[in-house]
Amino acid sequence: MTEQVRRASRLIEIQRILRQYPPGLTTAELAERMGTSRRTIERDLAVLESELDVAITVKGHRYAVLEGSTPLAPITFSLQEGRAVFLAARLLLRHAEDRDLDGISALEKLAASLPSSIARHAQSTVDELRNRPTREASTVLQRITEAWAASKTVAVRYRSAGQKGTKVFGLDPYLLETSATGAATYVVGYSHRHKAVRVFRTDRMSDVVVSADTFSPPDVSSIAARLGQSWSGVVYAGDEQYDVTIDFAASVADRLRERSWHPSQQLSKLENGGVRLELRLPSLLEFVPWVLGWGPAAQVVGPPELRMQVIEAHRAALAQYA
Repeated sequence: MTEQVRRASRLIEIQRILRQYPPGLTTAELAERMGTSRRTIERDLAVLESELDVAITVKGHRYAVLEGSTPLAPITFSLQEGRAVFLAARLLLRHAEDRDLDGISALEKLAASLPSSIARHAQSTVDELRNRPTREASTVLQRITEAWAASKTVAVRYRSAGQKGTKVFGLDPYLLETSATGAATYVVGYSHRHKAVRVFRTDRMSDVVVSADTFSPPDVSSIAARLGQSWSGVVYAGDEQYDVTIDFAASVADRLRERSWHPSQQLSKLENGGVRLELRLPSLLEFVPWVLGWGPAAQVVGPPELRMQVIEAHRAALAQYA
């Protein structure tokens, strides 16, 4: 490897590291990470700013990249990385109900970096997304994203499911997440109205205003871990836990074994050829529809409250046809 190549690789890596640490790093910290001298880091920072137009900011003795500036190097993908990106794009298309111009722009850039055989299919995904209608949801998501990136409070008007009217309140956005199916986008954050961390669907929001008030974002790893315990991945429940047991008929046993449904799941074989699924959930709310979807092939053993919810739902469905 020539010195020019080594230097180019080092410059790209320095700006990548700085983007990961918005508060900035000192030249000593950068030198330690890069395995080089502080003097070399100082020269590289000067080159990044003066010759390559990377927006470097200095706060005290810490160097950072201005948030929102363009990355130094284009993205390229290997064949297998391209396959992963292509499938992610197809998943976006499957659940997108509106024309997300930011998503379209990102996919076009990704398509330009994919192997040509995959790029053609990725571009067709872009063309399909362009045919989606334009809705207010895209603007809402843009403003939420801006506030999330800048750690700013937003004022939102929110319509809860099954309730008439809307409520306006302040929200500190901590995290953006999609449901397990990818069918909806949620924002997790501190609700000034509820005085607690809550999860809200972005497509139920309107009149989002980014305020000048800032907040200190917490470590979201614990929040993400709690979300991961729920069935859909977007329920921020309390400390209550439900030990769930469901017996499935032999006719669907193979389908149950084909995938992992939940981190806590345990599968065991029943004498009749069926499968018993056991897992622990912090909430049953989003789990009931999944159980109902299996029809008579699923029998709830416990807990009692889940069993009764399923029984009552089946009774109400039967009454429709009685």
